[in-house]
Amino acid sequence: MFSEQPSSVGADDSVEMHSRSGNHLPVMADEICDFMAEGGQIRLLVDGTAGGGGHIAALLDTLPETELFGVDRDPAAAALVEKRFTGVERVRVRAASYTGIPLLLEELGLGLADAVLFDLGFSSLQLDDPDRGFAHGRDGLLDMRYDRSSDAPTAADLVNHLSRSELADIIFRYGEEGRSRRIADEIVRRRPLQTTGQLAEAVSAAVRGHRVKVLSRVFQGIRISVNKELEELEKLLAGLQSWTAPGCRAAFITFHSIEDRMVKLFFRDSAEFRVTSPPWMVAGQEERRMNSRARSARLRTGVRL
Repeated sequence: MFSEQPSSVGADDSVEMHSRSGNHLPVMADEICDFMAEGGQIRLLVDGTAGGGGHIAALLDTLPETELFGVDRDPAAAALVEKRFTGVERVRVRAASYTGIPLLLEELGLGLADAVLFDLGFSSLQLDDPDRGFAHGRDGLLDMRYDRSSDAPTAADLVNHLSRSELADIIFRYGEEGRSRRIADEIVRRRPLQTTGQLAEAVSAAVRGHRVKVLSRVFQGIRISVNKELEELEKLLAGLQSWTAPGCRAAFITFHSIEDRMVKLFFRDSAEFRVTSPPWMVAGQEERRMNSRARSARLRTGVRL
């Protein structure tokens, strides 16, 4: 469905509602399958954000001759997807950031990808475990790392050790929250913070009105910073042509305006890829009604020349 409405910034809130509803549904699966099927024969499709494996399952039926390679930065998610498709010869799964895909393709001898999919949202798998620290409505440890085995700083490290101005910059830039300085002041005043509940209380004390949306933006900003999501996306886009074949079909699902703008500019300015028509899509009314996560999703697609 084509729409002129801008995508929502507050993706965290929509994902949380999706998780609470118990509907673990892949976003815009029909649109993704239709786009991929239009490309003719696809030998290898890479799902760089495998999540719960919903898109892979849909694509298996749509593309009966295609080998699917799923990658997820969260080792727990990768393990679940691998278990889900145990015995399915056409599916392989690995735990890695999508910037590590070129090396994996080389190591496994899979060659260049004929199609790629990136669902840039985070999944209910992370939200369902309070100690992952992603959900502002569930009290748990302030972690927010996709890969908890890494030695990367946690959300607790950021909120407790960054300066007031650094915190405000993260909340403003990545969360696109205009009251970032007031929120950062309250966080610093209440330090140390160790749980999502404590962070949520600090944010709520700093603002009035639209509290859930503000919490979503703040948690979004900190999560993006913890996982260096925009840096990873920038690297992915810069190197995409190095491991994709001519004619490769590329699909990106975004959930907030920063990522969407990066993908939009990539397709607009790339000498290797051309944007397809329509330039972007949103989920249909029925899917948005059934799956709250789809409400803030936007799909952009392109083809490598």
